[in-house]
Amino acid sequence: MTHLSLEFAMDAAEFLEYQHTSRNTFDDAVVELLRAIAPRSVIDIGAGSGKYAGLTARADLPESLFDDPFFVTDLVIMGDVIEHMRASDGLDLLQFLVYRAAYILLLTPDAMPMFAGPGFFGCHNSIWRPKQFEWHDLWVFDQWNEFHLYLLRGYQAGSGPTLPQVVERVNATGCPLDTAGLRPQSVNLRIHDSVWKEHYPDGSIGGYRRY
Repeated sequence: MTHLSLEFAMDAAEFLEYQHTSRNTFDDAVVELLRAIAPRSVIDIGAGSGKYAGLTARADLPESLFDDPFFVTDLVIMGDVIEHMRASDGLDLLQFLVYRAAYILLLTPDAMPMFAGPGFFGCHNSIWRPKQFEWHDLWVFDQWNEFHLYLLRGYQAGSGPTLPQVVERVNATGCPLDTAGLRPQSVNLRIHDSVWKEHYPDGSIGGYRRY
C-alpha cells in the first residue's frame, strides 16, 4: 500500500511531464519506415504531445485530418498507446483497423509498470509480445530490451510497396537504435508470415492475397 501511494504522489506538473515520456529507441527507424512506405495519409491514434507527427514531418510526408469512421488510410500509427488499453479492447481495435489501413505501426513497452494519475488510461494495462499477434498473417517485429516495434500489413495494401520491400529497404539503412549509450544495436526488422495456403491435387497452391 505504501508503494502505491508513492506512485501516485506526484503533482500536476510532474504528471504532465511523465505522461508524455516516450522512449526514443526506434525514432530514426520509424522515419526510415515512413520513407519506405511513403503513405499518402497517416492517422496517429493517441497523438499525445505530437511526437509521431514530428517524425512524420521529418520524413517529409503530408498531414491529413480524418473525422470519418469509414476511412481508409495508408498508415495508422499507435505509439505508446495500446499498452494503456485492456488487451481485449486493443485487439478489437487492431482487427477493426486491419480492414481500413495498408499498414499499422505499433510501438509499445513490455513489462514496464506504470501507474500515473487518477485515471485508468494513465496506467499500463496490457502486455503486447509477438504471441499476441499470431492471429495476423503478415507482420514485422523488432525489439530492443523492453521496447517493441510491430508493423502489420493491413488489407488495404496493394498499390504501394510490399511488406518485404519495406523491410529490405529499412534494414539496408543499418539505422542504429537509440539505446542511450547501452548495448548498441541496428534496426533488424523480421517478418512473421503465416498467410493461409492450401495445396490442391494438381500441385497448385491457393491462398489469401498477400503483399
